[in-house]
Amino acid sequence: MTNALKHSAACSTLILLFTAPAWAQPQTSASARAEGEQQIHDKVIVTGEQIPYLRLSETATKTNLDLMDTPLSVTLLNKAFLEDLHSERLADAYPYTLGLSQSGTNANSFTLRGLSASLQNVQINGLPGLASRFGSPTSANIERVEVVKGPASVLYGLMEPGGLVNIVTKRPEEEASNTLTFTTRSYASETSGFGDDTGAGLTFDSTGSLTDDGKWLYRLIARVETQDTFRDGVSYDNVYLFPSLTYRVSPEAEATFGLEYVKEDGDADDGLAAVNNDIDQTAPINVRYQEDGDFDNDEGLVAFAHVNWDISAKTRLRLNLRSVFHEDERKLYENNRVNDAPDLEDATLRRRDRHQLNKREYHFVDLNISHAFDTGPAQHNLLAGLNGGFERADYERIRFGSAISPNISILDPAYGVGEPVAITAGTDRITDYLNYGAYIQDVAAITDWLTVMVGGRYDRQDVDFTEQTTDFTDDQMSDVFLPQGGIVIRPNDALSLYASYTESFNPNSVQRRDANGESFNPERGEQTEAGLKASLFDEQLNLTFAVFDIEKTNIVETNLNGDLQLLGGLESQGAEFELQALPLENWQVRFGYAYTDSVISQSPDEALIGRRNAFAPEHDAFFWTRYNLPRDVWNGTVGASVGVNYESDRVTNASPSTQVELPGYTRLDLGFYYEADQYRMALSMENIADETYYTGGTRDTRIFPGDPRLLILSLRAKL
Repeated sequence: MTNALKHSAACSTLILLFTAPAWAQPQTSASARAEGEQQIHDKVIVTGEQIPYLRLSETATKTNLDLMDTPLSVTLLNKAFLEDLHSERLADAYPYTLGLSQSGTNANSFTLRGLSASLQNVQINGLPGLASRFGSPTSANIERVEVVKGPASVLYGLMEPGGLVNIVTKRPEEEASNTLTFTTRSYASETSGFGDDTGAGLTFDSTGSLTDDGKWLYRLIARVETQDTFRDGVSYDNVYLFPSLTYRVSPEAEATFGLEYVKEDGDADDGLAAVNNDIDQTAPINVRYQEDGDFDNDEGLVAFAHVNWDISAKTRLRLNLRSVFHEDERKLYENNRVNDAPDLEDATLRRRDRHQLNKREYHFVDLNISHAFDTGPAQHNLLAGLNGGFERADYERIRFGSAISPNISILDPAYGVGEPVAITAGTDRITDYLNYGAYIQDVAAITDWLTVMVGGRYDRQDVDFTEQTTDFTDDQMSDVFLPQGGIVIRPNDALSLYASYTESFNPNSVQRRDANGESFNPERGEQTEAGLKASLFDEQLNLTFAVFDIEKTNIVETNLNGDLQLLGGLESQGAEFELQALPLENWQVRFGYAYTDSVISQSPDEALIGRRNAFAPEHDAFFWTRYNLPRDVWNGTVGASVGVNYESDRVTNASPSTQVELPGYTRLDLGFYYEADQYRMALSMENIADETYYTGGTRDTRIFPGDPRLLILSLRAKL
């Protein structure tokens, strides 16, 4: 990208999120309600009217079940909201996703309901396998995002118990459309003045029919972006390409094939270091401890296919395939240990030489069939499926472990003077994972007011581990049965009461063994949840309330004799309330509040029991509103939005020796919009008060500050 493009001045951030809006249905059974409903309600937009809402979620049950009949908490973000907020990355939506807290910069750096996520907790069209790892996924090809709170292993396999973030990608459409979106951004703060660190992006999105009969459809999405960040010497250049084809075999069957290509090149950044475990004893938020030339590079290629076949009015088959070939390379002097001192000026940071090359392959498949039938007055929707896959992870440490001498000043680092004490030999570890499972689920409308969900899964994982440099090999087998169940009571069309029980599992590392050399059983998660959902005043006011209790057990810890045992446990309890209202057709209001008490419940170190989990704020809240003028302005619609996000204090990790408490913060965001038939212009202003806050980190050596005041401008044209 040219310097002129790069320094234009400001592009997108996301201040908004969508949960279940238009829920209320006629007082008919769950099966009947789901049959005739569209997933996204299109309608004619009158002057100033807010964009229609998403009302169904396939992710929670892998069926088109109305959210009022779903005994789980689900948050929905549709394309309209992601666009409204100028979301460039999925993480831009996190501040307005209730119960989700960012904990770092990687794709899986977040907690859900107070529990950390893994890469398996972020899926694309219901299958794991992100194209990149270091950064949060781009929103260029996102149609919508569905967040299921709590364990989701019965339908989706191994993962952490906090919840599932499922990205539904854009598909080819028959109606021809070509759009070009230009975004530009600049900080405007004390840390980085207006025009000092800027960036720009360009997205092209084209879709339509390749044949006159509409049997072959295509879509091509391409995006390039470049960004200088407020961190000293940190910038990135990214390229994304998403081509896809759909073949309509018949009115009842279609197949979609596509590719995803991602290339992300950036400067390595390990964040700030805190002296004496005190966040007030850190350098200014722009200070970086890595050297010029240290990098984080990511490249991935994905091939996928989806087959949808409505065999009959009551039976449908779905096949989903995804293969990922991914490589990431990290070379840097990484932050390793803080050398504390009474004064910040005297403290130093030990760095460590690291050069890592990771190669991954993922091949996953999901095949399921659903069938609707009756048994007496009960209406059933039975789902049965098989899913699983093969994963190979090749982690090569080209160099690792040698300290850099001399240490670097934390307050005023000098670059280019440190060298490794010694060149250390690396390691090369290859791990093969073979995972497969079978699941079944029945959603039964027993009466017009009572719906019951039951399900279960059998899952097995085989692991083979090889250390290439020493020829050490090991293997492990884990299997498990997981049940789930739920009940929904609908006393009337406007109210839904529900309760559910769900489980999760995640195998422990093959490299961890007990004193007898035996492998460990998988980590287990269990959630009990109850709540209510209400849709009032002709669907203009929608409320959700949930209470939950999640227990995670079988965590490997070191006992007092120095041996590994299944001694660890976590518990997260809390309550969530969310409101979405349309007081007027051109005025939208959203509010959410979550209370989460997430602590260590079991540990061989009794001093740790009761301590908070990392990045599990006790209080999390947001408010967002958008108002559109009810009359034409320049033959278009003019609107404005205000967003406020609050998180209470968090801790970076559980260990008292390296734990840093990050203070709570409140962030204020503003947005202005102009939309006409062929054009859209939007200006976002994030962190208006230019507050210093921290979004993630690990220990006292890696703490990531949030963006200072940021201006973002986007221009979209239909070609």
